[in-house]
Amino acid sequence: MARYSNAVVYAFGKLNLMLDIVGINADGYHELETVMQSISIHDTLELQINGSGENRIICDKAGFPCDRTNLIWKAIDAFEKFTERNFGGITVKVDKQLPSMAGMAGGSADCAATLCALDAMFETRLTRKQLCDIGVTLGADVAFCIVGGTQMCRGVGEKMTALSMPECTFVVVKPEVSISTPAAFKKYDSLQNVPKCDTAAFVDTLENSGIKDMCAGMFNALEFAAQEEQIENAKKKLNAAGALGSLMTGSGSAVFGVFEDNKKAQYALGEIKKDYAQAWICDPVSSGTQIISLG
Repeated sequence: MARYSNAVVYAFGKLNLMLDIVGINADGYHELETVMQSISIHDTLELQINGSGENRIICDKAGFPCDRTNLIWKAIDAFEKFTERNFGGITVKVDKQLPSMAGMAGGSADCAATLCALDAMFETRLTRKQLCDIGVTLGADVAFCIVGGTQMCRGVGEKMTALSMPECTFVVVKPEVSISTPAAFKKYDSLQNVPKCDTAAFVDTLENSGIKDMCAGMFNALEFAAQEEQIENAKKKLNAAGALGSLMTGSGSAVFGVFEDNKKAQYALGEIKKDYAQAWICDPVSSGTQIISLG
């Protein structure tokens, strides 16, 4: 039996402050070294036991899949299998704010939020490791989205070390172009002599130096695979608006700029909005999900 019949949960997006590809494992997945940061832009999921025996996803966002291909649906199935329970059918209403094909973990964040909400609703009291073990079978960023905050992630994203993050504010821009993650990694594999990041130096800077030094060391290997004029233009506009540094996140196409404080970020957002319909101001947050209510 469920302790609660419904839950509302935030699914926070993420940014990659650095990302390097260091190999390919035996399963063919790319081995990463990446520092990921949860941010305050989020989707809102409302879960409700419907008693019909069938799951249902509701979202009015154009192009959002509401069938079994959605990671939300897969999360429900995986959670039922792991806990050996039958939930009787779950309806999930999604207020979708995170853009798709942007490198901000929109699908993974929804997946992580679903797992955490189910754990709370059914009081299964899974450990964080158990939740992450389920998550990593569903997507590379899901484990991070369960834990959240500032994390050094290795492997395919499941090996995490918590880091500290200097105070700052982000402005995020989503150009019109969208980038497929599989296509980005395939393109990267075809490149020769791609520059590498000194991961240890970046982590040391993040932990022990100021925000300006952190920005100077930001790196994303997948930018070399993207080679998109729209991405480069977005970075230039963020820098011109006062960003201390700018970078594409994940496999793209979203780009973020780092600002010392909210006032400077608000000014930059006003400038960026003149050219981009999709732009947001956001802050670092310390978790990947947040349960808002249980009832």
